Amino acid sequence: MSEERAELGTGGTPIAGAAGSLALRDIPIPDYCDVVIVPTGGVEESDPRVWAEAIFAHENTPLGSRGLRALRDEAVRLFDMVPPPQKEFVADEVVGSEALIVDDDDKLAVRIGVALLPGGELLQVTTAVKYKTVRGRLAFAPRRLMHAAAVNTLARRAPTTIRRRALSGDRRAASLTSQVSRRALGRGPSSTR
Repeated sequence: MSEERAELGTGGTPIAGAAGSLALRDIPIPDYCDVVIVPTGGVEESDPRVWAEAIFAHENTPLGSRGLRALRDEAVRLFDMVPPPQKEFVADEVVGSEALIVDDDDKLAVRIGVALLPGGELLQVTTAVKYKTVRGRLAFAPRRLMHAAAVNTLARRAPTTIRRRALSGDRRAASLTSQVSRRALGRGPSSTR
């Protein structure tokens, strides 16, 4: 009983970090759950919203996945059907060092928590899924097999995406503290061009 209290923050909500996640606040007993922890790759970004956007950004997706999605969209167009729009994940809430993404539809309730663990060297991505219908269970069944591996790949690619955005001057990565590398490449404000 005392261990449960230690894992809960104020108001009975799970605390961010290895002990809990905002993803488990709304779905305390998920039908599917996974936790992926990866290193931040030396990127000193402290805003979990930036990390969440980088993980699920279009440019972070591996080329093979983008190619398969493009083939699917072209096949759908051949049959005069409208392809599904590209889903964009945006953090709905930030509490402390964790950003929460809510992605619900009529079949599934999905919560994704992206948290920087204490020290800023590790990134934790927690996914909690609750099936609303039998169709939701069937729709998520194939994704369940590869979900943790896919999130692991995306999370490992996120530091590169954040660095690339910082070099291109993207405002979503404006708080990145690696300005030294920009100056070294002659792209920073102190360059004498």
